[in-house]
Amino acid sequence: MALLLFDIDGTLLRPLGIGRRAFERALRRLHGAVPSERFPYDGLLDPEIARQTLVQLGVPAERAAVDSLLEAYVEELAREPAPPRRDALCPGIPLVLEEARRRGHHLGLLTGNVRAGAAIKIGLLGLLGFFRTAPELPLLGAFGEDALERASLVPVALARCGAAFGFDFEPAHVWIVGDSRRDVAAAKAAGIRCAAVATGFTSLGELSALGPDLALPDLSDPVPLLDRVEGRAAA
Repeated sequence: MALLLFDIDGTLLRPLGIGRRAFERALRRLHGAVPSERFPYDGLLDPEIARQTLVQLGVPAERAAVDSLLEAYVEELAREPAPPRRDALCPGIPLVLEEARRRGHHLGLLTGNVRAGAAIKIGLLGLLGFFRTAPELPLLGAFGEDALERASLVPVALARCGAAFGFDFEPAHVWIVGDSRRDVAAAKAAGIRCAAVATGFTSLGELSALGPDLALPDLSDPVPLLDRVEGRAAA
């Protein structure tokens, strides 16, 4: 029995720019402008995105300004129309989630999205039920507001998932499933496993070169991931 901690953007959901559009609308609302130069969001925590964006605009990235921007961002994200499910879900989603649960594994999130933003994004596409133990309970995992950098999200996710499932997960049985360099780096720093999938902005070759435990083009076939998690496939 393993714990699989999924990233959202580029892993569960195709990178369609939903978050960037919401951030830019929030910036225009609060500050009347957006930065002239864009930087990649993949793998960053939402508070990091907010701070970097404010600095680009010449706005002091103080806690109150960051919090205000994130609050406005979540409000704008909630206004996004739901994209067609077939266009927005990454290959193999939700099949791999269904198969993982069928095999007795536990699911959680490890994402740079703030919790409210994460709930909106996966709620748009009907995935909420995979990442909470009851409809009235919050999403399981660790989120952008829980730490200053991605690797520090891991102990938060382990504590929350352990409490929810009543199980202390050994590092060898915990996997991050993500699409960015930062996902691989976070897993290595935390001493857990990583499956890197090339459904975001980083190629399979680039991900493989980082030395994850498993690198896949996508999750359209759940067997390679889940067999590797269960120790039934070669590294």
